[in-house]
Amino acid sequence: MDIKNLQKSWNNFGKKDPLWAVLAWPSKKNNKWEADEFFETGIREVDGVMKYIGSSGINISRRKALDFGCGVGRTTQALVNYFDETFGVDIATSMIERAKKYNQYGDRCKYYVNENDDLSLFNDDSFDFIYSNIVLQHMELRYSKKIFERID
Repeated sequence: MDIKNLQKSWNNFGKKDPLWAVLAWPSKKNNKWEADEFFETGIREVDGVMKYIGSSGINISRRKALDFGCGVGRTTQALVNYFDETFGVDIATSMIERAKKYNQYGDRCKYYVNENDDLSLFNDDSFDFIYSNIVLQHMELRYSKKIFERID
């Protein structure tokens, strides 16, 4: 699927059932996610990742984090507990619009639509930490490779 069709599909998901489009639990289909419950899953996920990183002896700067494929900001907001600033980027305008509405952290948590097939909207070496989960499987390999080339 080319990038424009992928963007169109995710914009539609973001308009119809955005939380379920991110976490497609059968019992939550048709807008049955409660926002607090949904965002709590992001907190648990990021807490687990950060605990693992800490137990591995990896030291990272805690200034800026990027959530690639952020959807409505489920893990972007959770990253605020660990970083001074977090940035969420997604291909779907509808998802970013929702993320901005759900944002509880003001300027510490920012969201951007990425209409390109790379991350050129950000300068090189902009982030101390880049997180992505349940995203890359939706992308063609050629697009994933461009993303990884950019963050290398």
